[in-house]
Amino acid sequence: MGVSKEEITDLASRYISRDEITDFPFDGELFCLLSRELPDGKVLSDDEGWGFGGYAICIGYTFDEESKPHGKWIWMHYASLNSFPPQAQVLKLQPPHIVKGSFQNPERTHEIRMMKIDTKNLKDRNENKDKNAKNTEDNNQGRDNVVAFRPKKKK
Repeated sequence: MGVSKEEITDLASRYISRDEITDFPFDGELFCLLSRELPDGKVLSDDEGWGFGGYAICIGYTFDEESKPHGKWIWMHYASLNSFPPQAQVLKLQPPHIVKGSFQNPERTHEIRMMKIDTKNLKDRNENKDKNAKNTEDNNQGRDNVVAFRPKKKK
């Protein structure tokens, strides 16, 4: 049985405040994974040490039926785009980690972030790009050529 975005948000709000909740990836949405190593005894700044871990598409979320209390752990199903064909994979996460988009491995040696990539505006961006290119072409048509090509002299 799938878990809705609202259910995940409600479960997470038991442990964190609503203003800590980010726009996390959900069904069919593209996201990327970033990771960094957490060295012992050293505190890293928020933007230090991150490496790109690849793109993925969220397939959905399901409850871990064995977890107590119900809803403590959720399986995130996604398709990794690091290989062809894409491979279905799962992550076992707690609701606060899902909505924050950040979690650590069990040994606490690596931190992983999930960043949702907004693809809704891509069509608008491409249309604006086409309009700008057309305007540039129209503006250049009335101008003299900057470079004048001369015919090669015959010997």
